[in-house]
Amino acid sequence: MKLSQPGAVPRAFLAVVATLVAVLAAWTGAASADEVPGAGTDEVPRLSLEDFLRRAESDNPVMGIARATLADYAAKFDRAYYAWIPSIKLDAVLAPLPERRLLRECISGIDPASGLPAVIPCPGQDIEDDEQITADTQIGILVKSSARVTFPIYTFGKVEAGQRAARAGLEIGEAGVDIARSGLAFEVKRAYFGAQLTHGALEVLRDGRSRLADVKSTIEKELAKESGRFTSNDLRELVLEEVELAVGMLQTEALQSVAWEALRLAGGFESRQAFGLDTLELAPVHVEPRSVDAYIELASVSRPDLRAAEAAVRARDSLVDLARAEFLPDVALVGGFGFAKGTTAEDSPDPFANDNYNYLSWGVVLGAEVSLDFAVLVGKLGEAQAALQKQRAQRDGLRLKVRLEVVERAAEMERRRQEVDLRELAMRAGKALLVSKTLNFGAGLDTSAEEVLTALVKYSKARLKYDQTIYEFNLATARLSRTVGVELAVPAPDDE
Repeated sequence: MKLSQPGAVPRAFLAVVATLVAVLAAWTGAASADEVPGAGTDEVPRLSLEDFLRRAESDNPVMGIARATLADYAAKFDRAYYAWIPSIKLDAVLAPLPERRLLRECISGIDPASGLPAVIPCPGQDIEDDEQITADTQIGILVKSSARVTFPIYTFGKVEAGQRAARAGLEIGEAGVDIARSGLAFEVKRAYFGAQLTHGALEVLRDGRSRLADVKSTIEKELAKESGRFTSNDLRELVLEEVELAVGMLQTEALQSVAWEALRLAGGFESRQAFGLDTLELAPVHVEPRSVDAYIELASVSRPDLRAAEAAVRARDSLVDLARAEFLPDVALVGGFGFAKGTTAEDSPDPFANDNYNYLSWGVVLGAEVSLDFAVLVGKLGEAQAALQKQRAQRDGLRLKVRLEVVERAAEMERRRQEVDLRELAMRAGKALLVSKTLNFGAGLDTSAEEVLTALVKYSKARLKYDQTIYEFNLATARLSRTVGVELAVPAPDDE
């Protein structure tokens, strides 16, 4: 007896699980395969896809980074929004002060040159000695403080432009959170559907192993009876198929452990904490039919990176307005206050004298400040205009890219949807063929072991391809949902 092809069952499976290796490569982990059966018991929590998505979003480093970035934008917005609030600058000094004496002047006769009384330092004063610190010098304290309050009155649009730019930045941060959430949701879906796919693949392989065992038992019985229906070589070739099938199961179980570890990370479970899925059956998601134009329109208003690009253009436009306003002055009310008191400094009786140690002053002025460095201002305006032009080009390029992605991924999803129906038809036909051949073989009718194994290979391939197509359809739907910015998988109507 010659079998259809040595290792046909596991090789057909390996072609399928190769996809799993690629799509789950980012979710490497250390879970063991024996964790999976325990995850289906009643004592552990059973989570749906929505449960995993909520748990992943609530506590995930990716979302933490996005929220921190949003908080940074919010802080910048607050700073720009309250730019009109008066600014206050305070200075205070507390320092030791050697004694400071006033210079007293006396009249001594008439100045012959001018004919006016001559004013000279009074006797007993040594200016040079007063500047020196000796053991007899008294040391006191100098308290000195000043305050300046600037209240903007008119900035020719600088404050408003800054606020518009900061508000656009806040929208960019919010879109960034949505982008992170969308990317994380796709990875969780991939792990969830991957766990279901590996479970279904193991069921197919276990069913194949069971059927091979039945065929092997029949051959062994016939050999024991020496009916001449089979030879020992038939049994040896069957053993080869069993080994290849066992190897395929080992590889599938390894992939299953990776998928479950990915779900463990997404769900925030501890290393040995058991959990389960609400269902291990891989089923195609339900998507309401839409035209490609409808998907494109949906993406234009819902996709977060497009919203971020639009906000970035508005921010750059506001920065251009700010650069233009820099050519104009800032008008403000400025209030000042000053106080100084030296305990060892004599207070001058002259109200017009400049006394740095004893004074009290205050006042309010209307002032304007303008920069006349036009070379720098013109350069900044040109840079802002160039950045705006570049941002608009990037936004337009992103729109074209999104349109192409929508068309491509909508076509992929529709192709997978139709392929699911075809693969289901092939799987049902393969199952019917296998059942028929198995029954005929068991009844001793004119059906060889080769025909049974050939039917088993065809059914296994059809079943694995069917599950893989459902997996690819669900992922195609997830990719399109990420592309348009809206979840497209919805609960199926009750009549379905």
